[in-house]
Amino acid sequence: MISGYGKLIKVIKDERGFSILHMADEKGKNVFSEEFAEELITALDDLSQNQKPRVVILKGLPDVFAGGGDKRVLEGLAEGKVSVKDLIISDKLLASPFPIIAAMEGHAVGGGLMLACCCDIVLASLESRYGAVFMSMGFTPGMGCTTLLAELVGNFTAHEMMYTAKRFKGRELKERGTAINYILPKALVMPKATDIALQIAEKNPKSVYLLKRTLVARKKRLLIEARLQEDLMHEISFSFPETKSILKEYYVE
Repeated sequence: MISGYGKLIKVIKDERGFSILHMADEKGKNVFSEEFAEELITALDDLSQNQKPRVVILKGLPDVFAGGGDKRVLEGLAEGKVSVKDLIISDKLLASPFPIIAAMEGHAVGGGLMLACCCDIVLASLESRYGAVFMSMGFTPGMGCTTLLAELVGNFTAHEMMYTAKRFKGRELKERGTAINYILPKALVMPKATDIALQIAEKNPKSVYLLKRTLVARKKRLLIEARLQEDLMHEISFSFPETKSILKEYYVE
């Protein structure tokens, strides 16, 4: 069964006990536009409150898992407008009663990579690229990046990602050693994610939900800690005149 929440987000219910949350904005390449964020939040709410699967696989497009904020959202921040949907998405992922498996077949950058950091099990592909590209656009990292990224790739690699905005291929991350569960050829990412989902779906769902609540507590604390720093950094870095100029250059019409 497929549920739609608009044009960009779909939920596919598998009768074996898990669901696939599919970010399917082919035109926008899964960047965090207002519409994309609203549909994703609605889908997460519906899954948590109504559908209540035993486990969820979060997937994107074959070439792009997810990007960061789109041009209009970022320019709004630079102009002093507040948009909190990115933060709400992080909260929703961590607050979900079921475990979430991030199946990153394609590239994931900025906020898109932070989606994976807020999941419980993470798979990436050898061929795709992953990075915290915030600084390339002139502003400091957000969505919990300053504390959660190190949980995924290690402290020093996280620092390099944030400072340089470099996009690392999955095979580079595998060579360095990370906390990512599996880094596989792209074609094997979804089959492996499905295999893990089936193993979880066989377990007592009440106990699975209880375990999720316990295991996610650390990440919730880290996200709160990150916001204390990131909100202040954003307020300052988005006020720099050069940030607006860099954003205009970054998003070439």
